[in-house]
Amino acid sequence: MMLRSIRALYTVRWFILMLGCNLAMAEDITGILMVEISGLKDLSGNVYIAVYDSDSTWLSEDMVLNQKVVIADALEGDLVRTELLLPLGNYALSVFYDQDGDGKLKTNFIGMPKEPIALSNNAVAKFGPPRYDDAVFSLGVQPLIQNLSIKAL
Repeated sequence: MMLRSIRALYTVRWFILMLGCNLAMAEDITGILMVEISGLKDLSGNVYIAVYDSDSTWLSEDMVLNQKVVIADALEGDLVRTELLLPLGNYALSVFYDQDGDGKLKTNFIGMPKEPIALSNNAVAKFGPPRYDDAVFSLGVQPLIQNLSIKAL
């Protein structure tokens, strides 16, 4: 009887340990996001990809990731391709072509971009910046491709 109780206790401990390990591993699972950018007229310089994970941070300086992509290194035909590894979840992208090489998006006096941009889902502005809901997508365990068409406004 005592031996059964000890075995049951060890079984319960083992089960709890395995459950804890699985939960910890689930938090570390990343998804693969392929970003393909078309429409660049000049195939030199850099593009910058900003990744956002909430409506409250959308198009702000508070981003999940800010990735510089050297066009010459990522060029495949007329597409610029790069791969991002992100935790599974909901995201939206903002991309700009850095025409003057300063690493910052140039805007006019009312905040409209002066350099070519693209947004995930190719979201477009309607009386102001595009909404997060128009640009958001879900990244799961299956690789996902975002095909973005960059445009000057």
